[in-house]
Amino acid sequence: MRAPDKQRIFNAINHIQTTEIPFLEIDPDMHLVNQILDKKMPMHLHPFEMEADDNVELNTRMGNDLTFFGHVWRVGRKEFKDDDGRIHYIDGLMKNREMMDQITFPDLNNLERRLESHCKKVQGTGMGIMCKAQTAAFTTMCAMGYTDYLMNSMMDPDFVMDFTKRIHEYVMKEIEVFLKYPVDVIQMSSGLVTNTATMVDPEQLEILETQFIREEMNLAKAADKKIFFHIDGKIDEMIPEFAKMGVDVLNPIDLCAGNQDIYNIKEQYGDLITLSGNIDIEGVLKNGTPEEVAVDVKEHIDRCAKGGGYIVSSCHNLHEFVPVENLYAMRDAAFNYKF
Repeated sequence: MRAPDKQRIFNAINHIQTTEIPFLEIDPDMHLVNQILDKKMPMHLHPFEMEADDNVELNTRMGNDLTFFGHVWRVGRKEFKDDDGRIHYIDGLMKNREMMDQITFPDLNNLERRLESHCKKVQGTGMGIMCKAQTAAFTTMCAMGYTDYLMNSMMDPDFVMDFTKRIHEYVMKEIEVFLKYPVDVIQMSSGLVTNTATMVDPEQLEILETQFIREEMNLAKAADKKIFFHIDGKIDEMIPEFAKMGVDVLNPIDLCAGNQDIYNIKEQYGDLITLSGNIDIEGVLKNGTPEEVAVDVKEHIDRCAKGGGYIVSSCHNLHEFVPVENLYAMRDAAFNYKF
């Protein structure tokens, strides 16, 4: 297996075509993680929450050119744990302004200690480091519950704004912690898009979410960090605005039940932004053979990576029904491809 090299990611971002294709598959289900590491780690974890030794070993075995570091902020969430130990979101609990006093903030000192340990472990591996920033609007929406958040955005917009601003203040401090260390990429995300369109109109989206993401991106870009924007759903028409905001990598390029075509996106916007993803977790990765996965990956590289600007990865996080052999097939197809 080839050695990791973060320069592959930078080459893709800079639209430099090389003989090697970058690979980056983040946040697989813990069922897959335990198979990859041959361990029995708790199912409630996300890989980016694991201790540095396990995190770096996982990313090495997966073939990633970056490690992924972060934590989950579960403020206000009603959740349940299934029989395997995974935690599932049900609804938000913070339905009114009085409950804002119950917002608790993760310990930034602990986050910094973990990041320092992570950076030391990554040294000498060839991998870069991508840190996961919280997202003010999505965190607020989860704390209130999706339906109540959207209703409140119309019936009590001041409550939504005050809540979001309080979360945003923490997010900015979190990013400032990341920027104290030799990280390469900051991941930011959005949760207000569906398979057909945004949940709200563009003007409302700017008020509820985009203005905060833009400020967070500006902080990272001022420190010369690359931006990896994870946004589910149909986003093709939003790409010019993402490019203006400073997004370097757009992920995961959902298929959106046939409503979105990565090849059309590449043709229209490939010179504006680097694309990451689109290998189908509900299609070929879940149901295909390793040989079929390899064929699909090759087509994506053929049509998206010429001239740079493409990173091989799935169309969303790998779930427990994706065979680990198909993850390896996706990885190896990227490794073996030569222009």
